[in-house]
Amino acid sequence: MVIIQILLLLASYLLGSIPFGFIIGKIKGIDVRQVGSKNIGATNTGRALGKKYAVLCFFLDFLKGFIPTFLFRFGIIPSEYMILTPALYGFLAVVGHVFPIFLKFKGGKAVATGAGFASGYCPILLPLIIIVFFLVTHFTKMVSIGSLVGSLLVLISFIILALLKIDPIFKLNTDYYIIIFAFLSVLIIFIKHRQNIKRIIEGTESKVKW
Repeated sequence: MVIIQILLLLASYLLGSIPFGFIIGKIKGIDVRQVGSKNIGATNTGRALGKKYAVLCFFLDFLKGFIPTFLFRFGIIPSEYMILTPALYGFLAVVGHVFPIFLKFKGGKAVATGAGFASGYCPILLPLIIIVFFLVTHFTKMVSIGSLVGSLLVLISFIILALLKIDPIFKLNTDYYIIIFAFLSVLIIFIKHRQNIKRIIEGTESKVKW
């Protein structure tokens, strides 16, 4: 039992470590780490290869956080194999994305994987995340602000969910662990965006054209 629990923890981290942006770029003959922001996430992948590859990268990175969280949250993997909370597995996927063992621990900013983690725990958050992200990005023309605002919204949502103690939609019990792991994920996202935040303050942050 303990061995299976440890293996599932490791699997969540390793799943998060799969550098889809890097893999997609290599298939197309481009190392995204040498282009634009040199990040392996969806935004820079799109900058290097085009919008459809940004969408593909985001979707694959999203699944990294979604799959382990969802499988535990909705009992597809029995709870006896779980340690603490489903949120732990989503958080480990986020850690894997930011510190991937396959790229010498130099990864992305975890926005897509974090969104997957949040949606796997509470799927009703997905449309909310998408709407807020695109609205904020549309009006500010900055993906980074959309990502940061969306991350804060997720954290606030999970604080409310934990205080309710039960998900009003899916009728699943919630605990305070979700606040801890959501907070740590958002903290990582903000730390990884520190240069973006600096450029936002200075008025030099890159803007999108849509």
